[in-house]
Amino acid sequence: MAHKATVRYKARVDGAGRVLIPAEIRKRAGMKPGATVTITAGPSGRIVLEPALAFLREAQEYFQSLAPASVLWSDELIAERRKEARREVED
Repeated sequence: MAHKATVRYKARVDGAGRVLIPAEIRKRAGMKPGATVTITAGPSGRIVLEPALAFLREAQEYFQSLAPASVLWSDELIAERRKEARREVED
């Protein structure tokens, strides 16, 4: 399996604490003007900047991997709610 080489860029922090993200990185990450990003600071000082949607996509992929492909969780939830509603009517 081939590994992609990590590309590093240099940038400066301006007086207001801003850093310009190179255009190539913004394009690859799908960042458009006004996009929200998450910033994570590690204990060693490493800073990770990610598009906010990347975290959402990772969470969706994780939860999709937990259910069998043949099961829709929305259908399961609706069936469960209907069953509960029937129990309430019977009581």
